[in-house]
Amino acid sequence: MSDAKKPIESFENKITIQNYAEAYRIFNLRHGASSGREWKASVFFVIGLVMLFFILMQNFNLAKVPVAIIVLLICMYMCTHYIYILPKKAKLRGEHIYKSSKLLSKPYQTEIYRDYFVMKNDCEYIRKYYAELSDCIETDDIFVLIGGIEKRISVISKECLTEEQCSNISELFKKEAVRIYRRTKSSKKRKW
Repeated sequence: MSDAKKPIESFENKITIQNYAEAYRIFNLRHGASSGREWKASVFFVIGLVMLFFILMQNFNLAKVPVAIIVLLICMYMCTHYIYILPKKAKLRGEHIYKSSKLLSKPYQTEIYRDYFVMKNDCEYIRKYYAELSDCIETDDIFVLIGGIEKRISVISKECLTEEQCSNISELFKKEAVRIYRRTKSSKKRKW
C-alpha cells in the first residue's frame, strides 16, 4: 500500500454537545451572523463615543439632546449584541442542532490521510479533501473543519486522541491546509 493510500491517523471520534456547540460558534464567527462582529461593534462604539461627546458638550443637560441619548443607548446595546449575544446564540443553536440530530452523537471511525479525511459510521460516510475546506481551526479541545457541500461543519474531538495523534494531525493540517489553518489562543490559564 502506498503512503498516499495509507491513513496517517485512524481513530474513533465521538463528539460531545460541548464540542459541537463550540464548533458551531466558531463556524458562526467565520461565516454566520457573527462574522465581522469586531468592526461592526467598533462602528457602534465610535458612534456611541460621538453621542457621549455631544452630551458632554451640553454639560449633561439631557433635555437638550434626547436623540443623542437614544442613539447612545442603541449603540451600547448593539456593541453588547455583537460581542456577547450573537456568539452565545450561536452556541445555543449548536447545542440545539446536536440534540436534534441522531447522527452527531454517534461515534465516527475517522481516518486522516495526506490529502483528505474520512468520517464514517453505520449511517454516514463523509470524504472531504482539504481543498474543499474554507477553514481549518484548531482549539484546545477540537479541530473544526469547515466547508464542502455535505456536512459543512466536521468536528474532531481531541478527547479521543493521544497527545501524539493530536500533534500529528495538527502538523498535517499546518502543512496541507496552509492558507486556511488557524490555531486559536488557549483559553485555559497556565499553571506556573
